[in-house]
Amino acid sequence: MSQERTRLGTTTSLCPTCLERVPGTYETGGDAVYLTRSCPQHGTSSRKIWESLDHWEWAADFGPANQGTASEDLAVDGDHACLAVVEITQDCNLSCSYCFASSGPGGKQLSFDEVVDLLETVRTEGGTRPIQFSGGEPTVHDELPELVEQARDMGFEHVEVNTNGINLARQDGYAERLANAGVTAVYLQFDGVTSETYESIREVDLLDVKRGALDACRQVDLPVILVPTVVPEVNDDEMGDIVRFALDNLDVVQSINFQPVAHFGRYEKHDGRFSLDEAAHKLAAQIEAIEPRDFLPVPCCSSYCQMSTAVMPNGEGGVFPLTGLLDLDNWETLSGLVDEADWMELLAGTPVGHETVEIASGCCGFDVPGDGNVLPVTLTGFMDADAADVNRLDNCCISVPTPQGDLVPFCAYNMTDDEGQYALRNRHEWGGRDGTGESVSADSTATPTTDGGTPDHGD
Repeated sequence: MSQERTRLGTTTSLCPTCLERVPGTYETGGDAVYLTRSCPQHGTSSRKIWESLDHWEWAADFGPANQGTASEDLAVDGDHACLAVVEITQDCNLSCSYCFASSGPGGKQLSFDEVVDLLETVRTEGGTRPIQFSGGEPTVHDELPELVEQARDMGFEHVEVNTNGINLARQDGYAERLANAGVTAVYLQFDGVTSETYESIREVDLLDVKRGALDACRQVDLPVILVPTVVPEVNDDEMGDIVRFALDNLDVVQSINFQPVAHFGRYEKHDGRFSLDEAAHKLAAQIEAIEPRDFLPVPCCSSYCQMSTAVMPNGEGGVFPLTGLLDLDNWETLSGLVDEADWMELLAGTPVGHETVEIASGCCGFDVPGDGNVLPVTLTGFMDADAADVNRLDNCCISVPTPQGDLVPFCAYNMTDDEGQYALRNRHEWGGRDGTGESVSADSTATPTTDGGTPDHGD
């Protein structure tokens, strides 16, 4: 017997089977929130997207639930894009179970000039906002240090490298090369503190590699952002341990960005996705003094895309969440004092981000300790076909530059249908994994992949 649903609102969504635009309806039933849509070809589908109606409505108070309007081409507003993810290779030294880009060994490497063209697209369309070199595994690119230098010469002041850490740990001097080239942060895939977690998610024990990569960055004063892909019943019980690990390594760890798994790329089973409110509850249950509502929506995107808190050691082996000092009114004041361009710096815990927090929080009537012992902790919920909302995509603050000169929303770029076929990825002149260079018409909607996968959810 089906559960009676109550309608909450409407939007423009995508059919999870063909990824064509269709009307969508937000509904609640049994306290959960669902997104239901009807496709003329594939009928009606409904997916749970939030566990708690109460939490859904609370998050909406921090900003419009569906910000933006449904544009036709899904290009990002350049004035809004906070971070650009620049993919420089489809080659990777791993073939993880979970991967946005379905990458692996032997993937195509972009030339230096092709990457510079992508950087120019970012600079032209979005300005010199923070960028992240990604892939595939960017450290296997022969010219990564030179590309970092080029980006800095072009005016990009914050340059992250998204990496699994293998080459940082195993190549003597590589971390120093990146630091000298101008890398400002390492975005390190870090799924947990046990070997079993890496064997399940990455199909190889990488625990010593992660510690080695962290030590290599420590030796050259290269800040690290820990990026766990969180999979239900695999490593969701390690979220608290990851926070404690970061607090023990605050001399090098700047922040944590938890990424609850979504159905992108190489992820065949569509039964493990979980929402930000559930992730907040999981982490709060593992860290005393943290409550689920200490994770406040980040105002530069939809209330349902990113939530963040900041914790500091309390001197007694526990933590104190700074967001506990905020209510809705002074959060709105704080948000208004932070320029959109600085939100990614803030979440990354960079010096610019710390300075922004100190200035803004002082205006709100409380002080943030300036001793560097504050750890930003973010939950990022990437939008897969289950939760596809075109209005939210139009307000995306993470973008991907394409050879056609556009900045495309990250989630739209990586979105796959129920069969693992991409909608936008692979529509490029350098082609897919085989590197054939075959171009795909921009008028097409779903472009099938041949191998079902690419970079991991931490990439």
